[in-house]
Amino acid sequence: MLSLKHKLAACTAVAALGAVSLFAAQTAPGARGHGRMGAFLSSYLNLTPSQQTQAKSIFQNARQSGQPVRQQLKQTRQSLQAAIQANNTAEIQVYQILTPDQQQKWAQLRQARNAARHSSGAAPQNN
Repeated sequence: MLSLKHKLAACTAVAALGAVSLFAAQTAPGARGHGRMGAFLSSYLNLTPSQQTQAKSIFQNARQSGQPVRQQLKQTRQSLQAAIQANNTAEIQVYQILTPDQQQKWAQLRQARNAARHSSGAAPQNN
């Protein structure tokens, strides 16, 4: 099981990425609400055009650098959900004791295994 320190760090990272994604989105109308939030904050903070451009660039770079973390979290959630649905208690229990680095390696192993199954034409299985 993850320690409280690791859980808090993960929650903080997810919250930070969520906040960054609000600012990183384009300010085009109808951009799933994110653009409107950026426009609102720009207006509320009375940012100059130069500041708007700089902030947009900063947040877009942060969003891009956070993409691998978001992808890893997505894969981890999918793997855990698959294990839960398959009632694979061994995988669930083993996963809980792994460090974040080990969990990443586990996810890479599962991804490689699934890719090999797909390329060989075999049906994917949730083990």
